[in-house]
Amino acid sequence: MRAWGLYVHIPFCSRRCPYCAFAVLTGKEEYYQRYVDAVCKEIEYNGNLGDRGPLRTVFFGGGTPSILEPEQLERILNTAAQILDLAPAAEITIEANPDTADCARFRGFRRIGVNRMSLGVQSFVDETLKRLGRSHSGADAERAYWVAREAGFDNVSLDLIFSTPGSSLRHWRDSLEKAVGLSPEHISTYALAIEPETPFAEFRRRGRLQPVDEDDDARAYEWTMERLTGCGYEHYEISNFARPGRRSRHNWGYWTGGEYLGVGMSAHSFVGSFRSWNHRDLPRYLEAVEAGGPARHGQEEIGAETAARERIWMGLRTNAGISVEAEKIAALEGQTRFADLLKAGYLEMNVGVLRLTRRGFPLADALGLELVDLLEKTTAHGETISH
Repeated sequence: MRAWGLYVHIPFCSRRCPYCAFAVLTGKEEYYQRYVDAVCKEIEYNGNLGDRGPLRTVFFGGGTPSILEPEQLERILNTAAQILDLAPAAEITIEANPDTADCARFRGFRRIGVNRMSLGVQSFVDETLKRLGRSHSGADAERAYWVAREAGFDNVSLDLIFSTPGSSLRHWRDSLEKAVGLSPEHISTYALAIEPETPFAEFRRRGRLQPVDEDDDARAYEWTMERLTGCGYEHYEISNFARPGRRSRHNWGYWTGGEYLGVGMSAHSFVGSFRSWNHRDLPRYLEAVEAGGPARHGQEEIGAETAARERIWMGLRTNAGISVEAEKIAALEGQTRFADLLKAGYLEMNVGVLRLTRRGFPLADALGLELVDLLEKTTAHGETISH
């Protein structure tokens, strides 16, 4: 059954981190309730999607969703349940920053039905946190983890960043070891990317910031894979590791072609064969929704060929890989470049399923593009390769 989820973007933050390229707003407390009202109205506007069956996942992302009061998020959840229906065992995730950790607040999130918390720790090393412009310390991050446990969360994920400019590999190893010692159900590890239009991009332009060397980045990632899988975590997607049965079901839907409705400023949706995105500007978003219309700023239809390419690229990011039809396997194996990739240990083919190996994961983006090209050469026009 195709995944069906709801993403709710909460753009408010206490401060903007210098590496962040997301649609976030600092301050703006006076807009909190108006924004919640608008999100609920947007859900109501999309009531025609209720025929897809109950939502199996809800994800409050941001920004800092935990900056809102539990009662405000409860109103959004209740609206979603009333308009779109909510499966009894739905996974409901909230992203939270350590500086919002408060037992009463976290218990409030648990009370309204949130059953998974993703903590934006980024690092447990104070020096690295300063370089990242974070407002919390390593001790604050550890405290937030235990507050989540005390509040009743038995499914906690930690987000961590490696390859921070100016921060050593030793600091990354110390940070990951601290995370492992806490034993969360899920760990996400991301190599820091310097995105356009961010302060970090400007620092680099002025020569004030030097990105981490690619070889050092690869070494950090390879050690991360080895360490976490050695501790019993399933490496189920390039950046994500989970205890058995604790994958992010919402994000798994993204990676495997599921449908999702995104509500809130700048949120993206994928419904049917259309991908759409909302206004990124808060006043324009609010005006559009409050006028009774859609919040959509743009959309594109995903044709069969594009959908096939995306299934290949996204599928290769996961441990599930992609299924290749029997008649295509011989054609693939007849290509010298494909044979070279297999021999080099970047890929493995087993019973019609093509996967990246641990050695191939660090090169996933480049290999994905190359494999899309190789697979398209074996696929007649209009056919698709299943995921």
